[in-house]
Amino acid sequence: MGPVRMSLPLLRATARLAPGPGVPLLGAALLHCAVPGWALLRPPPPARRSAWAREAVALYRPEAEQIRPEQRHLDALSRALVVHAHTLVLAERYEEAGTVVDAALGVPGARMSPALTACALHARAQALVFGGRAEEAQEPARECVRLYRGSPPPARRDRSLGALPVALRTQGLAFAVLGRTAESVAVYLECADLLRAVSVRQLSRFLRLRAQVLVELAGGLRALGRYEEVLALESEAKDAVYGVIARLYPEFVLPLRVRLLTDLAYCHDATGSPAAARTLAEEAVSEARELADQPEWFAEALHCLGLVLDELGAYDEQLTTLTELAGLYTRLAADRPEVFEPLLADTLDDLARCHRRSGDHLKAVADTERAVAVYRRVGRYEDRLARILANLSIRQQSADDAESAVSSAREAVALTRRLAESDSETHGPLTARRLRVLAQALGLAGDHTAAVARYEEAEAVLRDLIGVPGVEADLAVTVSALAGALDTEVQDRLAAGRPDEAVAALCSLLGLTRRTDVRDVHARCVIAFARARAERPDDIDVVRAWERVVGEPYPTFVYRRTETRGRGAKPAAR
Repeated sequence: MGPVRMSLPLLRATARLAPGPGVPLLGAALLHCAVPGWALLRPPPPARRSAWAREAVALYRPEAEQIRPEQRHLDALSRALVVHAHTLVLAERYEEAGTVVDAALGVPGARMSPALTACALHARAQALVFGGRAEEAQEPARECVRLYRGSPPPARRDRSLGALPVALRTQGLAFAVLGRTAESVAVYLECADLLRAVSVRQLSRFLRLRAQVLVELAGGLRALGRYEEVLALESEAKDAVYGVIARLYPEFVLPLRVRLLTDLAYCHDATGSPAAARTLAEEAVSEARELADQPEWFAEALHCLGLVLDELGAYDEQLTTLTELAGLYTRLAADRPEVFEPLLADTLDDLARCHRRSGDHLKAVADTERAVAVYRRVGRYEDRLARILANLSIRQQSADDAESAVSSAREAVALTRRLAESDSETHGPLTARRLRVLAQALGLAGDHTAAVARYEEAEAVLRDLIGVPGVEADLAVTVSALAGALDTEVQDRLAAGRPDEAVAALCSLLGLTRRTDVRDVHARCVIAFARARAERPDDIDVVRAWERVVGEPYPTFVYRRTETRGRGAKPAAR
C-alpha cells in the first residue's frame, strides 16, 4: 500500500474537521489513488479505484452546487467525473461510464482543457466499443483523436487517463469490431509508429498498450492476407509480450501471447514454412492450456495446430488434436450454442475427413452425422448444412451405404438449388458439384440412367455459368464423369441384353464428344464403341440396333480425318 493510500483515513478526518483545506487535499489524494501515476506498479483492483473516484465526486459535488461556486470547485468536479468514468470502464460498467461522461461534460461553468475533454470522450468511446456499440463509438473516437492531435500533451496527473496512442488504439479497435479491417490496420500502424518514437522512460507507461497494439495489428494484417508484414513484426511483437510486461502482468499478457503465436503460425504456414508454423502453433496450445477462464483462445490454438498438421501430413497427430478440439467445443456449446455449435459442426467434419483418410469409414460417417445434427439444431447456415450433407454422402459411399448416400446427396442438392435462386454465381457451381455427388451415389446404387441424368444436369448448370471464375475447370471434371457414366451404362445395358438402350447411351457419348475438347472424353468414346463391337464379334445385335436407332451404318471408326488440319482443330465425329 502506497503512502497516499495509507494517509486516506487521516485526510478524511481532516476534511470533516476543517473542510476548507481538508476537502481539496482529500480529493486530490482520492483521485491520485484512482489513477495511479506509477506505470510499473500493479494498480489496485478496478472496483476499488472506482470507489475512490466516486468518493471524490461526492466530495466535490456540494462545493460545485453552491449558489456561487468557486471556479476551482467546478473544475475539480468535472475532472473527478472524468476519472470516475475512466475507472467505470476499467470495471466493465459501461452504461454507467457513459452517464458519468455526460455529467462531466455538462458541469455548468467548468473549464475543461482539450486534453481532459479528450479523456472524457475517450472514456465514452471505450464504453461504447466494449459495450457492443462500436458504430456509435466512431464519432467520439474520431473527435478524441482530433483533440489529442491538436493539443499539448496531457498534464502529468492526466496522462494515465489517456493519450494519443491510447485513443488511436481505441479507434482501431472500433474499426476492427465493425469489420473495417483495412481502416483498423492503418490506425494501428500509426499507433505503433508513435510508440516506437517514445523514449524508454515514456514507454514504461505504454507497456500494456504496446503489447495490445502489436498483437491486434498482426491479427489485422493476417486478416488482410499481408502475411509478410506480420512476419516482419514477429521479433518486435514477441518482445512486447515476452519482455518486462510478462513479469508485471502475466494474466493480462497470456491471452495476447496465445493470439500472437496463433497468428504467426498461420502466416508461416501461408508463406510456405509449415515446420515453423507447427512450432509456433504447439507453443500457442501449450500457453493456452493455462487460460482456464478464456477457453476460446485454447480452441483457436488447437484449430490452428490442426490445420498445420494437415498441411504437414501428420494425420495421427491431427486426429488427436481435432478430437480434443471437438470435446472442447462440445463443452463451450453448452453455454453459448449460437457461437460454438457451428464451430463444433465444422470440427466434426474435419475429424470425419481424418477418419476416412485412415480408412475408418464408419467413424467418418458417425462424426459427419453428428455435424449434420448440430447444423439442424442451429437452424441456420443452410449453405454449411448442404456442404456437410454432401460430405456425408461421399463418406456413406465409402462405407458402401448407397441408399443413405443417395438420400443425403438429394437433400444437399435441394438446399443448394434453393440458395442458387438468389445467388447463382456462388451457389450454381456448388449445385453442379453436389449433383455430381448425387450421380456417384446413384451409380453406386446401380441406377446408371439416373446417374447419367444428374451428370447431364450438372453439365447444363455449368454451361449457363461460363465466364464465372472456376466454372470451366468444374465443367471439365463434370463431362469426364459423364463420359464414364455413359460408358458404364453402355456396358450395363449390353449385359442386360438391351442393345437399343446401349445404342442410345453410345449416341449420347458420341454427342458429348461434339461439345467438349476434354481428351479423356474422346478416348473413352473410342474405347466404348470398340468394346461394344468387339465383346461379341459374332453377335450383330449392336450393329442392327445402331442402324435401327440411328439410321446409319455402324461406324468402323468413331472419328474420320478432317480436311482442316489447323492448330486446335477437333476431329469430326462420324
